[in-house]
Amino acid sequence: MPERTNGVFLVGTDRDVGKTMIGAAIVGVLRRRGVDATLMTPIETGGSIESATKLLDEVGGAGVERRLSNPLRYETLASPYVAGQVENRPVDIDMLLSSFEELVGLGKFVVVEGGGAMVPIRADYFMVDLLKAMNLPSLIVARTSRGTLNHCLLTLRAMQREGLNPLGFILNGYGRFGEGFAESLNAETLSEIAPETPVLASMEWRPGYEDRFASFVSDLGRQQRLVRILDQLTHRRR
Repeated sequence: MPERTNGVFLVGTDRDVGKTMIGAAIVGVLRRRGVDATLMTPIETGGSIESATKLLDEVGGAGVERRLSNPLRYETLASPYVAGQVENRPVDIDMLLSSFEELVGLGKFVVVEGGGAMVPIRADYFMVDLLKAMNLPSLIVARTSRGTLNHCLLTLRAMQREGLNPLGFILNGYGRFGEGFAESLNAETLSEIAPETPVLASMEWRPGYEDRFASFVSDLGRQQRLVRILDQLTHRRR
């Protein structure tokens, strides 16, 4: 059983798997359950954080300073290491950890939107190292389309080699990719292949979610395996 903690770290299997939407929705689920949760994106590359801010506004989790919720931003769309080289601003890891600790000090349960497990932050420092430094439990966020089994298992094994045991998978977007029956079997297949890491949620995509984010939050809140894990992580924070 997971122990009480200061937050949870989302590891993506790829780009565009919906980490921002899942992270903000987890914040929404927790806030509806009386937990003072917020989303932290330690490093943003290649654009704006406004989409996350908009989603957090809808669930009431945006009331923290940007310097804490998104302490480091690059314009370059690349890994943090490459973006830091291009813009001549190497990632300040101590600053990231200080921002996280400050959020925790404010009494927040911090949902950290990370990146791929082996995304380089510096030449000798990867996303898994940031996860270990924050000392948080983790969830793997993946899409449901073809290729997801490979991406999920590669991510899981990379993390296990680092001594990390994710709490489970969240599969996002069933029905969005138009791959039908085979796509619908991915959650079951993943549970069979990697039973030690359960599929905690499998979200079917609905077109209205982008305009009615509260509906997505409500539907994620019906994923009972995920909710039980979140309750275990936050049981002393209500």
